[in-house]
Amino acid sequence: MGRSDEGQRPLLDALGRRQFLGGVAAAGAVAGAGGLLAACGGSSGGGSSASPSSSSAASTGGTPKRGGSMSVGMTGGTSGDTLDPHQGLTYLDTARAHSLYNPLYQLDHNAQGEYVLAEDKGIVPANGKDTTDWIIKLRDGITFHNGKPLTADDVIYTFKRIINTPTSGKNSLGPMDLNNLKADGKLTVRVKFHQPYGSFVDQLAYWYYLYIIPEGLDPAGKDKNKPNGTGPFKLDSFTAGQQSVMSRNEHYFHTGKPYLDKLTIIDFSDSSSMQNALTTGAIDAAGGIEGPQVAALAGNPSVKTVVSKTGAITPFTMRVDLDPFKDVNVRQALRLLVDRQQLIDSALNGFATVGADVFSPYDPNYPGFTRQADIPQAKSLLKSAGKSDLQVTLTTSPVATGTVAMATVLAEQAKAAGVTIKVNNVSPDVFFSSQYLKWPFSQDFWSYSPYLAQCAQSMQPHSPFNETHTSNPKLVSLYNSANKTADPDQQKPYVQEMMKFDYDNGGYIIPAFISALDAYSTKLAGYTPARVGQPLDDFNFEDFYFA
Repeated sequence: MGRSDEGQRPLLDALGRRQFLGGVAAAGAVAGAGGLLAACGGSSGGGSSASPSSSSAASTGGTPKRGGSMSVGMTGGTSGDTLDPHQGLTYLDTARAHSLYNPLYQLDHNAQGEYVLAEDKGIVPANGKDTTDWIIKLRDGITFHNGKPLTADDVIYTFKRIINTPTSGKNSLGPMDLNNLKADGKLTVRVKFHQPYGSFVDQLAYWYYLYIIPEGLDPAGKDKNKPNGTGPFKLDSFTAGQQSVMSRNEHYFHTGKPYLDKLTIIDFSDSSSMQNALTTGAIDAAGGIEGPQVAALAGNPSVKTVVSKTGAITPFTMRVDLDPFKDVNVRQALRLLVDRQQLIDSALNGFATVGADVFSPYDPNYPGFTRQADIPQAKSLLKSAGKSDLQVTLTTSPVATGTVAMATVLAEQAKAAGVTIKVNNVSPDVFFSSQYLKWPFSQDFWSYSPYLAQCAQSMQPHSPFNETHTSNPKLVSLYNSANKTADPDQQKPYVQEMMKFDYDNGGYIIPAFISALDAYSTKLAGYTPARVGQPLDDFNFEDFYFA
């Protein structure tokens, strides 16, 4: 998602979507840049002294045990942190929301769909084919923290709030017809759309702003400090920019969970102080650490690091409506001058896998694109475009792990094709100002989403985060055709043709899928690597326990 047209919300919405790759990475950008010159001048085999494969996998710790108080640390919190599950600004907000509330549907550890408040396979077209008419069936016996049963009216109230407020989740709900949104019994919702929306279930997988709240709750007003969800924990106290304390929800619908008595989420000003807190035992887990910290923690017997290979991206974004990026030859040339493995080794300390300029690698329709650096071909394309001496400015900022380092590496690699890239490193405040989404050549970051869900956010003419300003009639037609059916087999040819369009014509340079890096006390168990790209096992604290 992206900048709202509401004027007062551009920075809020921008930061809200950008919370899931890990901590704000000013420190990571500097640390990651340490080997830039060596890596760019030598082979592509450079990188961190701690490779991703050297880090430990998940811990099960035997039979889960109940009890204990867990403290987790993350960075990036602000005095503007919120308890509103639809208006979060930081990933700390999402960690809270995911502990207090539940969505209808989400992605699991393996980036596969998982029904939560909805029954298994309980979100379907009403008559099996017409994707303008859907039914949502809710699980029975779920209650909010105050004891109120979950009903269809709560889902309807939530959808209306998300669309009318509006919040960052509005775009995921697509062309929903609010006037014909109705309850069909206590646990069934009838959802109508103004036009076919066959990707509705996949769109709900962008669950970060789609948590269900009870009818009448006003998280931005009278209930600002009184969250009331169905989640595994209930709020005890909250101090924005400092910490949140929660207790077990004894009536949670996942029997036996959560295992912990208490959960405390602590905001740290930087990753170094967070690392120190972990090694001294002041906290039990640290989310979104930097690559060099994995190596630093490797010899500590009381700490286990977990590297999650994810589908998250930090793309370079080229505006296809402006020179010189209007010319597809220029866009393809810039893609071909990237030595992707070298960039990963140097800028990301090796903690990523190679990408090929198309997002959503776990989507079942993803055909496994590859793209190698080809300097002669890049030069030939630039010559065809009349841009053999191309000079461009790349705007970057320490807004995600490795962004500034990636920009620096790209500028160095571009010299081999005779391209001059001037790196314009601005503060996050400037990056996410009114100029955000207007930079001709810039960067961004996204957690993993299924392909059509990502397209809704960034690749359609009216997408709220259309960083590349893509507005192609063919792409729009294919997207609409894919949404006419909910059958994955019937969607497949349209989705793959869209992916091929991206590969041949798109405005993204996606050199890598970025790993998520976390560290845990060896006393802790129940976590696992997660492929979506959020820290700390996608914030599934209900599964954590002390071994």
